[in-house]
Amino acid sequence: PAGYMKRIREICDAYGVLLIHDEVMSGGGRTGRFWGSQHAETVPDIIAISKGFGGGYVPLGAMIAKSTIVEKVMDSGGFAHGHTYAGNPLACAAGLAVLKEIKRQDLIHKAAKMGDLLKNRLLGLMNRYPFIGDVRGKGLLMAFELVADRTTMEPLPKELNAFDRLVDIAYNKGLIIYSRRTRRGSLGDHFMVCPPMIITDEGIDEIMEGLAASLDQFAHEAGLKTGNQT
Repeated sequence: PAGYMKRIREICDAYGVLLIHDEVMSGGGRTGRFWGSQHAETVPDIIAISKGFGGGYVPLGAMIAKSTIVEKVMDSGGFAHGHTYAGNPLACAAGLAVLKEIKRQDLIHKAAKMGDLLKNRLLGLMNRYPFIGDVRGKGLLMAFELVADRTTMEPLPKELNAFDRLVDIAYNKGLIIYSRRTRRGSLGDHFMVCPPMIITDEGIDEIMEGLAASLDQFAHEAGLKTGNQT
């Protein structure tokens, strides 16, 4: 909700707690800003970034911290924790190339623009599929949730196994979606739709066609109603 992260920042400052943002998925421009936290106008003390940072080609991650934190650690003996493959030159070269391409192709702006298109198309599915309870996200980091009741957001019956079944159906139709469990991992079914930042209008069309076909099949198997909401 609006103001949530700012309030968290205030609480951390009041009690001397470091605010750490996990930007492993949201960092790198996918949300339409380089950092997802920029949407909340909040500056953390430490940021973790990975995944898209390496363009999906090599394993690469980084921790970014305020200079005041780094200086204190260095004065105490430095960062003693490390890994054998840390600072791998191939991975770092790939990461540098990714950052250059993000800037050269103006991919952050494109992610915001294409994300608006994707979100509107996903919202449009709610008229056809009453069991889509919500569409949420920023830029090209989008998700939708399947529910038994859109008003109360009651989850679908667990035995329908929507969490796994819709993913399998979509995969067989050439579409990869990423499912997650809500309600502490025990109930609820939401699915992430996160196309590459170079996605085109035609690519969005292809995603939506595959997703609609997948939802049709799942609804048929699960005995769920489809059609326009009245």
